[in-house]
Amino acid sequence: MGNIDGIKGIGPVKPTVEKPGVTLPELKADGEVSFKDVLLEAVSEVQRLQEEADTTIKQLVSGEIKDVSEVMIAVQRADTAFQTLMAVRNKVIAAYEEIMRMQI
Repeated sequence: MGNIDGIKGIGPVKPTVEKPGVTLPELKADGEVSFKDVLLEAVSEVQRLQEEADTTIKQLVSGEIKDVSEVMIAVQRADTAFQTLMAVRNKVIAAYEEIMRMQI
């Protein structure tokens, strides 16, 4: 049991990966955020993540980055953001088509 006591000084491992998040656009004077502004912010965030993934791939190829996992995380982040954006797009299109089928 003496060996186990020596491990007490080790703390939890903290991930170095930051959690991506979409920040809401600024509120208008009436305190509301338009759906258009939220979508534009989401599209720009996806674009930023894709550019970041491209940059890390180029850095890996040029030898600036040696850690492949860093590149894979950036690519996976961009892929997940893009897939989420496409799912939202598909839901908006499905809602539009549903509205168009309604009879007045």
